[in-house]
Amino acid sequence: MRPASLPMESLQELVARASSLSDRLAGMASRALGELQVRGGGSVPDPAVSGAACPTPAWLRSVAKVTGTGAGLQVRTSMALRELPAVVDAVVDGTITQQHGRVLTRLVGKIEPAALRRSQPQLIEVARRTDPDQLGQYVSHLLATWCEPALDAEEASAEDRRFLQLRDTHRGSVRGSFEIPDADAEVLRTVLASLARRDGSEDTRSARQRNADVLTDVFGVALRHADLPGTGGSRPRLTYVIPVAWALRLPSAAARATGHNAGHLGNTTDPTAAFAIDLERHPGADCASAPGPVRRPARGSRRCCVTPRSSGSCSTSPVRSSAWPRSPTRSPLLSVVPSPAATAKGCSRPPAFCDVHHLRARADGGPTTIDNLVLLCRRHHVMWHRQLLDLTDLRTPWIQLPQPRVPAHD
Repeated sequence: MRPASLPMESLQELVARASSLSDRLAGMASRALGELQVRGGGSVPDPAVSGAACPTPAWLRSVAKVTGTGAGLQVRTSMALRELPAVVDAVVDGTITQQHGRVLTRLVGKIEPAALRRSQPQLIEVARRTDPDQLGQYVSHLLATWCEPALDAEEASAEDRRFLQLRDTHRGSVRGSFEIPDADAEVLRTVLASLARRDGSEDTRSARQRNADVLTDVFGVALRHADLPGTGGSRPRLTYVIPVAWALRLPSAAARATGHNAGHLGNTTDPTAAFAIDLERHPGADCASAPGPVRRPARGSRRCCVTPRSSGSCSTSPVRSSAWPRSPTRSPLLSVVPSPAATAKGCSRPPAFCDVHHLRARADGGPTTIDNLVLLCRRHHVMWHRQLLDLTDLRTPWIQLPQPRVPAHD
């Protein structure tokens, strides 16, 4: 049976039945998982090693192809549901969903067990009439009424779980996720309600797009006007490291050799132009980047005032070498050292948390110039001076590294 051959009514029925069956199977699996956890005392036979045992979450992670966090959550939920047998039966029967059951497990260990078991029929009825979000609000009300210390403990736990994480999608955007306590979320909602309103009838942005615009606008105001603490000895600012060839729209060596003006972003708008990659250059040397873990979009880079550097890259603010002090400080570090991060291989510390290091020591006549400077985190800086690192341990495409010796043949 192919969905493409079914009429609309049959498709709706298929989706509804499949969703119900999926929840019922999840309830059965949860019941079996709880029994497995109890019977094995937290361990199960390891299918990969004869006679060995492994923790139940580790085994579940392997067979169910889920993350370690997800496997642990499933085991904890199955154990909590053992205290609510009627709720598990309702999930298996299709009366409520597995997600409803997971929400009700918040009451386990907080409400007196016998009273909680007696209340299962009423809890199932509330769950049947509500969606999981509404049920979660109802459970919070029960905790506040009958077990206020448990609600306080949940709020403290929420404070410990707070986080904000950004991940580069490598598609011109950054995806983020966060979790904050309810009280802090009210501040966020208040600002969004005020600033994310539709700006007249010509504003075609979706609500999600308006929220995203508010986020960047608020941080932009903080960057421009707030008294932010210094980062690495200088006021926080946006800095780009852009290859000269990219900024000046110069063709790569491979493109020059083939006669095509391609191989660099922005070199040509002709879709029929040949695509060329110059492998003789340092990998990634033609990529614009920021000096820290944050990557800025190309449209921001194109708005910057570009100043070429002798090292093969360029800065977005004018650099006067004559203005440098005898000993480099962290002040010019973000705009003149030709590296988007620490140069030791395997190290990703941003420049604001690095030292400026002379490759050839000043005591030996080493100049304070771009070609003689690299960024090293404090650990690798100390290792260099202990002679545990040398040039071969650095990512320095603008410096000619020593070539390995080739053994002579008889």
